[in-house]
Amino acid sequence: MTILPTTDTVATAAVDSDASAAAGPGFRGEERAANVIQFCRARFTPDDLDAFATVAEPKIRDGHWAGVLRESGRDHDRLLVLLPEVDRPVFRFERDAKGRYSLSFHDRSGWYGIGAGDSAADCLSIWRPRRPRTS
Repeated sequence: MTILPTTDTVATAAVDSDASAAAGPGFRGEERAANVIQFCRARFTPDDLDAFATVAEPKIRDGHWAGVLRESGRDHDRLLVLLPEVDRPVFRFERDAKGRYSLSFHDRSGWYGIGAGDSAADCLSIWRPRRPRTS
């Protein structure tokens, strides 16, 4: 799973150059106020998606998972895990509007929490590979 940056550095440099020219002599670009866009807490970050990909890629490669769907809304961002020969998502990894992470399992009667954490990695720790027991 790869997420590419959405900022085009060439276009950004051209805009900065145009702004300096329009402002006239003596304008220094670093003096202008920066526009800060608030990141929605209900969205997975690239680090969150990397943590999930670390778990998902081997499971998909080995055939344990059939695929992953993403569902985003105003108050949540979810990754839904599909298993082979099952007609609905069985696992749900979610970040809510408060930035909390949860992991749920769906049996035929509803969703049940099986993990939670302050970070994606903490929440997904239930799926960390375990070391084999030594006798």
